[in-house]
Amino acid sequence: MGHSCPKSLNPNFKIKDQMKRLALTIISGAVLALAVSGTARADVLWSNPIQGTNPNTSNPYTTGQTVINSNLTVSGIGRGAGISGNAANDRYNATAWTTAATFDGTDYFTFTLTPKAGFQISFTNFVYSGQASGTGPDMFVFRSSADNFASNIGTPVTSGATLSLSATAYQGLTTAIEFRLYGFSAGGAAGTFSVGFTGCLWSR
Repeated sequence: MGHSCPKSLNPNFKIKDQMKRLALTIISGAVLALAVSGTARADVLWSNPIQGTNPNTSNPYTTGQTVINSNLTVSGIGRGAGISGNAANDRYNATAWTTAATFDGTDYFTFTLTPKAGFQISFTNFVYSGQASGTGPDMFVFRSSADNFASNIGTPVTSGATLSLSATAYQGLTTAIEFRLYGFSAGGAAGTFSVGFTGCLWSR
């Protein structure tokens, strides 16, 4: 599950000018693409393949994460207090999702991006892939800290979706922003849902 990152065209690339606008495309809880205005090159700035035995034992999971550009920090993928890690290889898996028809505010996967002082982030899309067991959650909500997790972003589904982040609320951000993917309406408490991704952060 997931996507592979191509090699960086210039692993030594650094953003030099203050207040560059970073346009991001995010994949499966990681950042897939970043465009820096005023440049015409593409470089992988951040990646994490989420590989190995039981990544769920870490919360957040950062093993294998590479952040090349020093002007952005990424938390890694974590989970809310309402769910628990569940054994699975090469993906971030969790169980104990609510069986209710409305989402529980503590049942979610999460990640946070923080620009360095003097820089701002402008997002484009969130693209993710997911996998659920037969009794895992089949309803999902994607929200952000931009409005204190009050509004839904797009229409996420079990297997994945492309969710637009072109709204004004996700442009020109100069402080940290957290995204959460909530799951609910599970067929049973033992049901699982996981995100498996290889994310890349580009500059161009």
